[in-house]
Amino acid sequence: MSDSGAVTTGGGQPGAAKGQAQIPAPPKKVKLLVDGIEVEADSRDNLIEAARRIGVAIPYFCYHPRLSIAGQCRMCLVETSDAPGRLVPGCQVRVKEGLKVTTNSPAVKDNQRGCMEFHLINHPVDCAICDQSGECKLQDYYMEYDHQPSRIRVQKLNKPKREIFGPMVVYDAERCIMCTRCVRFMDEIAKEPQLAVVERGSHSLIATFPGQPLDSKYSGNTVDICPVGALLNRDFRFQSRVWFVNKSPAICAGCANGCNVYAESRGNVIYRLLPRRNEEVNQVWMCDEGRLTYHATNDKRVEWARTGKGDSAASVGPRIAVDRVVELLKPLAGQGGIGVAVSAQCTNEEATAAFQLGAHLGATHYFMGGQRAGDSDDFLIRADKNPNTAGVRLAAEAFGVKLHDIQAVDQVKALVAMRTDGLLPDRLGHLEVFVAISQNEDAASSEAHVTLPCKSVYEQDGSLINWYGRLQRTWESVPAQRADAAPGWSWADGILKGLGASGLESAAAAFRALAEKSPHLSGLSFDDLPEDGIVLEGLLPSEWPARAPRPAPGAHSVRGPQTTPPGTKVGDEASGGSR
Repeated sequence: MSDSGAVTTGGGQPGAAKGQAQIPAPPKKVKLLVDGIEVEADSRDNLIEAARRIGVAIPYFCYHPRLSIAGQCRMCLVETSDAPGRLVPGCQVRVKEGLKVTTNSPAVKDNQRGCMEFHLINHPVDCAICDQSGECKLQDYYMEYDHQPSRIRVQKLNKPKREIFGPMVVYDAERCIMCTRCVRFMDEIAKEPQLAVVERGSHSLIATFPGQPLDSKYSGNTVDICPVGALLNRDFRFQSRVWFVNKSPAICAGCANGCNVYAESRGNVIYRLLPRRNEEVNQVWMCDEGRLTYHATNDKRVEWARTGKGDSAASVGPRIAVDRVVELLKPLAGQGGIGVAVSAQCTNEEATAAFQLGAHLGATHYFMGGQRAGDSDDFLIRADKNPNTAGVRLAAEAFGVKLHDIQAVDQVKALVAMRTDGLLPDRLGHLEVFVAISQNEDAASSEAHVTLPCKSVYEQDGSLINWYGRLQRTWESVPAQRADAAPGWSWADGILKGLGASGLESAAAAFRALAEKSPHLSGLSFDDLPEDGIVLEGLLPSEWPARAPRPAPGAHSVRGPQTTPPGTKVGDEASGGSR
């Protein structure tokens, strides 16, 4: 995408206007009238965004504030004082001083009904089996703007159904309304033009290039921004109705970028992750790999506290398991040879608890574990596949300990592991005592003398620090209790109390203990952390990936270029979706 005023899009309109979030001009206030009500808008606003400022919803399908303007669906046509006697598209027309806009005239209403009728001519009535049911613009707009039986009695066009586009996306051409959001996203945001419009007229459909799948690492975003059920997520398809799941804010645990997400769950099962708006972290997007990180919360979990390893392992109550840990560790405390392993998958509160426990035990070695490094790009994907490497290092610095590579665990005779990521089982056999606070069953946890089930990042309150030093809250997004699982700091609290030391009663208490020791967190309170997070200036890097979102200079939580002010209801575009 060039920096000039025009971009080439896949929406059939070369030279289309820039989208709402692509306009870099400094803000300028203008006043206009929308349905007789005065609105103070930003000069970058189009009529849709200006009307939204006073709670007036202009319907649309093809418009998205992050994409160039296609003007294809015609649902957003309104009347303006500049063009008497005709309707103009609200997505393309920018605000101007003194402009009068009418969104509810008979002509506008007739156009909306007509557009809906044409969009539904060939649309199959399969809402009952469509995953988009419940969050579909076509459903919502039919009830709000049309709500009449079809007058057209012809055979509907038969188009391809259940066409596998790629590893993440399946396409149903019969449901597609040709808004071209997906094409424009791949062209302009993903920078991988893997989708195109083929055929003509009512036979048009979206297609991949022959022999080439939709294998972009950002392909899942096309599902988010599809306003109907044409593009569906193969991982979520047929898993749950959207009205059965609870949506809660969280932080993606897939890499060090710390994308803001919503976790949708029912009971103790997460069904999907969706991007949540944060201009300075992930804008409104996320990668496909991050979308799948919730599987570790659902699958192969350590659910019950147990003692013994191998065939001698037996489930016991949490209190008995903690008592057994105290019994094993107490004779070794202060004798040397004790190690503490802390995974970069831990929250700051879990890391703090681990270092406090190590200090009381007189640990001589501290080890840094975590997932192996992977691929990266210049946008949202970082090579570090752990969400809190920066946080664990900050906590280690605060407690004055040096972190060693996880491969060096053979230097100790006893080990307490706050999560077992990165531990190699062949290096654990010599340990006299091995206590694992573990989320998932793996070869390392099977070697533990006592195993304590740990909650995932999505199941607990906590905080994380991303790759550039942004401190972010994460919430208990899965409210249902899973067996004996508890946050890692909670298990450390029980062990510390069993050893006669003061523990950590809550995540807030653990954060406070860290803030008292770290100059980077001085004066910060867990409960007061803003939803957008706070930038720790001392951790900012000197180099940035070319397209990676970054904080505004001198401000920690200034929103980016989407001009609708914070607190104003803007619909699900604010979280990457279209609904």
